[in-house]
Amino acid sequence: MSKQDEIHVMSAQTDTFSDYFKKIWKYRSLILVFAKRDLKVKYAQTAIGLGWTIIQPLVALIIFTFFFGYLLNWKTDGIEFPVYVLSGLLGWNLFSYTVSAGTFGLQESSQLIKKIYFPKSIIPLSKVLIALVELTFSFLLLIPLMIYFGQTPSWNMVFLPFVILFNVLCALLIVFWISTLAYKKRDLLHLVPFMLYFGIWFSPVFFSKAILPQHYSYLLDLNPMANVIEAWRWSLFGYGTFNWMWIVNFLIVSILLLLGMFLYNKTEDKFSDVG
Repeated sequence: MSKQDEIHVMSAQTDTFSDYFKKIWKYRSLILVFAKRDLKVKYAQTAIGLGWTIIQPLVALIIFTFFFGYLLNWKTDGIEFPVYVLSGLLGWNLFSYTVSAGTFGLQESSQLIKKIYFPKSIIPLSKVLIALVELTFSFLLLIPLMIYFGQTPSWNMVFLPFVILFNVLCALLIVFWISTLAYKKRDLLHLVPFMLYFGIWFSPVFFSKAILPQHYSYLLDLNPMANVIEAWRWSLFGYGTFNWMWIVNFLIVSILLLLGMFLYNKTEDKFSDVG
């Protein structure tokens, strides 16, 4: 039988977890197709296109630096405040975009879901690809800032791919759990903007652990995204020290993500009702 004559058998029975990953791999080309489509839609009819990926973190950098670095005079020992803030924004924006776009991706693609079959995990994974593209362009803003302030990179940068992976896993954990629980009852979807708005205040994007009372600083260790942002700075500049809690949280996030994907797989056949 030729490849063109290959027969696909559709069944109401839920795939095993290993079969589901095999299907994701089989349909992996759709990740790039959906990502290209979304990038074209997002930046269509804009004058500067992907330039917005630099302007948005730049505006946030200016605001945070002015209010917290200049007016409140918050200090970050060993690293200039603008560099400190931008390095935190890179990790937070990667997380924020993936969560926001990933959780609402099913609703945006509801008509497509009803017409053709593909593993629905392809949708949030395509959002990750877009977030990584935007991260690459936003990273270009950090380079001149480091040169201007004389901030030298660290050899710890070899660990940056693992930090980015940790970053992505934290985002996908939220995406899969919320998508699974909110495919019919959409109340949880309304919590996503609030979670992202207030979540930045519980992650050291524009403040350091040093400003917290010592008996509360341990709370940041319990926040995986706080671990991620601290790991970003450690890998980029050697800022701070390696924290074994990062490994613990990485393992916890990975286990919860796999559980979330398992439940997502179990309910995927009901996603065609979303719309």
